[in-house]
Amino acid sequence: MVKLWRLMRNRYGRACYDWLQSMGVTATVMTEYVATIADGPERPGEQPVSVEHCVADRVAPLDAPTDELLDSEAVLGAFDAGTPLGYLFYSVDATHHIHPLERELAFEGAYLRRVYVAPEHRQRGVASALVAAARRRARRDGVDRATALVARDNVPSRRLFESHGFEPRRDRRYVRAGPYSYRSRDEQTGM
Repeated sequence: MVKLWRLMRNRYGRACYDWLQSMGVTATVMTEYVATIADGPERPGEQPVSVEHCVADRVAPLDAPTDELLDSEAVLGAFDAGTPLGYLFYSVDATHHIHPLERELAFEGAYLRRVYVAPEHRQRGVASALVAAARRRARRDGVDRATALVARDNVPSRRLFESHGFEPRRDRRYVRAGPYSYRSRDEQTGM
């Protein structure tokens, strides 16, 4: 049987989501993942790519949504011989508008978002190298924790963050149908 996330996380699923949203109907479940930086696993071994703090223009060929960057937000880019393979947005102690939840959230410590790897470069450790570099940067910045919000159906991202020591702390749910909306925040059990 085909996994639900494979049916939803493609251009057709996105088109359906966008159409429903245009009709005033939206629903999302996002899991907040948190990692303690000091206790985080170092990922030994050779990195498959070079990851560096860069100007937004360097990842523009990947259609990175750099217009939504906060002034204090950094771009970490993954490169192979100067060619951009992926990126991650990184901020510290910032407040972000979370579009799927239709609300502002403040994050203590590092906040990692918009992890993206070009399709032709996936399954090569690029996303893992980006998250590992963000953890190292957080450690250098004196930050003791990092957070990422991941959509429930984004199984690859959930696995990525879990492999880097991030643990699910709470689920954030949001549903809107026209003028009616519902929000909830459920703490994970067993943490």
